Amino acid sequence: MAVIYDLNRPNPLNVPCAPDACKPPLVQILTSDEFSQLDSISQEARTELAALELSEANFVELYPAFVIGSFSVPDKADPTGDPETLSFYLEADHLIFIDDGTIAQNTLNKVAATGILTKPTTSHALYAFMKTLIADDFTWFSAMEDAMEALEDAMITRQADISSQTIMSYRRAAMRMGSYYQQIGVMADLIADNENKVMSREEARTFGHIVSHANHLADRASMLREYSLQLYELHQTQIDLKQNSTMQILTIVTVMFAPLTLVTGWFGMNLAVLPGLDWPYMAFTIIGLAAIMIVVMVIFFKKKKWL
Repeated sequence: MAVIYDLNRPNPLNVPCAPDACKPPLVQILTSDEFSQLDSISQEARTELAALELSEANFVELYPAFVIGSFSVPDKADPTGDPETLSFYLEADHLIFIDDGTIAQNTLNKVAATGILTKPTTSHALYAFMKTLIADDFTWFSAMEDAMEALEDAMITRQADISSQTIMSYRRAAMRMGSYYQQIGVMADLIADNENKVMSREEARTFGHIVSHANHLADRASMLREYSLQLYELHQTQIDLKQNSTMQILTIVTVMFAPLTLVTGWFGMNLAVLPGLDWPYMAFTIIGLAAIMIVVMVIFFKKKKWL
């Protein structure tokens, strides 16, 4: 069911107004079916918005009398999963969010709670909406960075067995969020240009704050993506060291048993006459020499700190 907010009232986003009591400027939340039935919207706008519903991108397009666009908002609990999508239609007296989910309503509830909607205009309502979408993301990045630092400590101290998939999930999340902020910044920049003069110059200029904020978030995402690559390299280095240690142990064991292998080869030859074979102390002598060689090699390996 359509939700309508009258921007003329105090704290307009706190409580929806009754359809017969609302006066422009208005903020509305409609489903795609409800929006398609509006006769007051031009056919061109309905066609373009229908096409945007199929895309998963943050996009804006300016027309002579209105602005349309779409949002593709990643779920911060799983940034690499499917994003939440919605689109919007903006003109002087109407801001309509076309949303078959809950992202528009949840975001407007946050706008109402923070009180950043200070002007009764649709352009300022869109500004407050976009600002709220990315308002708390620095905190989210800080939590992500803390988790990556804990992962690094666990790898260095070898307190846990970390998989490559865990590390790469952080990289994919940083890449997805970085792309999202870049697109938001481009959207806000285009709106700030105000080529179609849908909003006042002062209102258009406020979107520059979103551009700056989105660019800072994109830089933070890029930094964490580089950090994730460093973690991956550290992880690969530890795997290589572990493999080298295993090969070292195998080499040492092979060398230590080389004398016994020599004795086995010597006495295993199928010869009728073998020098020293008839000497009664030959077996004890060979075993003693092999034991002495093994002890000497153990002492040598310990001095080299290979054992």
